[in-house]
Amino acid sequence: MKIRADRLWLLGGLFGVLVIVAAAYLLAIKPIYADKADKEGQADDQDVALVQLRHQLSDLTAKSKNIATYTAQKNANAAAMPTTYDIPNFLRALQSSGTAVGVTVSGIAVSPPAKFGASAVIVAVPITLTATGTAANLSKFLNRLQIVQSRAVLVNSVNLGAGDSAGTMSANLSIDAFCRKSTTCVAAS
Repeated sequence: MKIRADRLWLLGGLFGVLVIVAAAYLLAIKPIYADKADKEGQADDQDVALVQLRHQLSDLTAKSKNIATYTAQKNANAAAMPTTYDIPNFLRALQSSGTAVGVTVSGIAVSPPAKFGASAVIVAVPITLTATGTAANLSKFLNRLQIVQSRAVLVNSVNLGAGDSAGTMSANLSIDAFCRKSTTCVAAS
């Protein structure tokens, strides 16, 4: 009987040691491994973010070399969108532009300024006009409106018709001339 009691104590001790080892693993060692795996995952994520940031930095460094070009573009765009209407000078520029390509500009009507789209800073001045000339010259005139002249304009519609003489056409244009909202350039309410 004594041998059985010793075995029982031996098995109980062995079971107790196993419980202590399992409890130590589950309560102390396993959380440390989980925390280590989490930290390694975070380190990997930071490595990826670092690579992306270095790529962005190299792109920005390359772009910073062109700062003079960007500044010139910004200044040109700002000049294309003045803070005053200056409609008389703009209309003279339209007529000069038409004369330069052999187009007669007439029948100019300027409507009150209006807010343009959802923008809070851009005001559009609707203008309608009639341009008369050959088809090729009218095309050049439209090109000058959109690209050559310095004021930002949008051609909303072009209605072509027969001109007064053979070979000429008449174009009724609806355009918007833009300016930046200021105390002297506001949309009608």
